Amino acid sequence: MRILLSLLLAAAVSASTLLVGCSYTAAEDKPAAVEKPTAAKAAAAAEGNWGSIKGQIVFAGDVPDPKELNITKDVKECKDSLKGAPLLDEEWVVNKKNKGVRWVYVWIAQPPGVKAKLPIHPDLVKLKEDKVVMDQPCCHFEPRCLAVREGQIWVAKNSSALAHNVHWEGGEDNPGDNPSLPAGKEIEFKDLKASLSVITVNCGSHPWMKSWVRVFDHPYYAITDADGKFEIKDAPAGNFRLYTWHEGAGWLHKAEKLKQGEPITIKAGETLDLGKIEAKKTD
Repeated sequence: MRILLSLLLAAAVSASTLLVGCSYTAAEDKPAAVEKPTAAKAAAAAEGNWGSIKGQIVFAGDVPDPKELNITKDVKECKDSLKGAPLLDEEWVVNKKNKGVRWVYVWIAQPPGVKAKLPIHPDLVKLKEDKVVMDQPCCHFEPRCLAVREGQIWVAKNSSALAHNVHWEGGEDNPGDNPSLPAGKEIEFKDLKASLSVITVNCGSHPWMKSWVRVFDHPYYAITDADGKFEIKDAPAGNFRLYTWHEGAGWLHKAEKLKQGEPITIKAGETLDLGKIEAKKTD
């Protein structure tokens, strides 16, 4: 009997020891909790994987003199809106001091065959502006060139006292429209798609009026300023293609297949200075 009791007591002690051994008696003995990723931590992890691009588009040759446009309709109204200033052709807007070419589109894209979209810096994922505006204040479109990111609304505005229309075409991705636009009114174009094809814009009522729109699915694009300069910040590091296009020169890069862009390498934490890129008049 004593032997049986001893055996039972030993078994109980052993079981108690086993249970104590499986329990967590101190905080340091517990396994570390798995930390869930957050947008802030993802951004911190991505820090340093971005670079910038800058450069200047310059005119090749002697700087052309501005060309005055011939107003053939609503002459008095157009001249009144211009307040005595000439209406100039904006196909070639060249700075005489440094030969900088305005209104050149510059952007980057993945190399041919890469289907993945460009990585986007966390600060640039969300649209900073829901709408972008193109006006028709003085018998011309303003600005001459507009860039739209997918998700943005293109607002065509008419702040003049004349009726206009907005006739635009952009190929299969953006087939276009031709709505009339009374004085003081505006119209919105939504659901525009990124495309390598440029959208041409004109006014059927005033044939000298012309402008351009390009649509992108990322924020890594620019339009050159009055000095022909551009800068694209917080671009992903890696090997990509650079595209440069001007209405009077066409594609500016020198790749054999123009629609495949120019190879570039963006290094993390650095600015890729492309220097001066020449733009030449097409014959």
